[in-house]
Amino acid sequence: MTERLRRAMWRLRAALVTVALLIVACTRPEPSSSPDRQLSASVAASPSAYTSQQGASVSFGAKDGAFVVGVDLIGRPFTVDPTKLHFTIRRANTTAPPVPFAAQVGAPVLERSSSNGPRPRPPPPAIFTAYGLPVVFPAVPMRPGMYEVGLELDPGFTRYEDGTELADEMAWPDPRVYWPDEAGADAGLRAARGAIENRTVYGYGGIELSCGPASSRTYLANVGVLVRSVERRRGTVQRLWTGSLTSWGDDSAYSFLAVDPLAVRVEYPSAKWSAIGGTGKSPGDAPCPGFTLADPWHVDVTVTTLPPPPIPTGYEGNIAIGMSHSDVARMRGYPQGYATRADLDARPVWEYDATVMEHYTVTFRNGRLASFTVPPRPP
Repeated sequence: MTERLRRAMWRLRAALVTVALLIVACTRPEPSSSPDRQLSASVAASPSAYTSQQGASVSFGAKDGAFVVGVDLIGRPFTVDPTKLHFTIRRANTTAPPVPFAAQVGAPVLERSSSNGPRPRPPPPAIFTAYGLPVVFPAVPMRPGMYEVGLELDPGFTRYEDGTELADEMAWPDPRVYWPDEAGADAGLRAARGAIENRTVYGYGGIELSCGPASSRTYLANVGVLVRSVERRRGTVQRLWTGSLTSWGDDSAYSFLAVDPLAVRVEYPSAKWSAIGGTGKSPGDAPCPGFTLADPWHVDVTVTTLPPPPIPTGYEGNIAIGMSHSDVARMRGYPQGYATRADLDARPVWEYDATVMEHYTVTFRNGRLASFTVPPRPP
């Protein structure tokens, strides 16, 4: 199954879950004096309401700076056995077979459980239950870099309360994790500091500066911001994206979990922002103001210290036939994916997949933009 098809399936499933949760929320009765009794009653109202081969959704991500496996289901209450969860690992962008990867999986923590209450007749009550399983990897891969982490579920990983096994499924197969090279004096951190610390940087495709959940400010590609510090945030895991900082955050785009990422603190520029709003990030997710990147390769494809050429009036964000790789990157950002800037600049085709509605390709010939599958102005 191709990654694009996986993304399409993930989007469809996410939409169905959202609709189901809205139904649960809209039909929930007024709370009784005993929420636990209400939930128990909703289960007892139809003990065999969900007897089909239904599976829990299993996902791997980060929460509060740590790895976590999420397990959720809309249906009858269920239990999770952490001893039946195992991990594999292999380097990203390779065909190497995955190998077992040791992990310590903690006891499941009930994160959310809700019901729409008992009903006198079908349809049966809908119960949404979600667990979080904390995960710790005692060792890191021998070589730093991007890896695909696979989850293997033994039979009986999830069961209904009557012992019936569920047919579980991964919500997003083979999530990616980036481990940096922190050996010795942390060459990655030193390289990043040498490249951008105390220098003015410009974002490829623009730049977004966050300040926790309070605010975010977006600036055009020709606006420079002064970097005050670059620090390694050790002991934390954070979900990051690739491509322009202005397009980060879409669940369907290329993202990964960054171990010990780089926190880049900047000063707000005097130039007017092009957009402003809130963010879904927790206060510790980024310096204030600033942004977070994984390692030097990530810095190189996200920001640059070279001022952009003058942008013609009306061409902000536009691309045109005859542009170089660098020109397109300035306007739109580099395409999503795990690659160095040198590798991307050598590719004849760039494929963008920043959001559900923004999938397009850009084709170069002899180093110049020859065609593209998107109108000149971004949607």
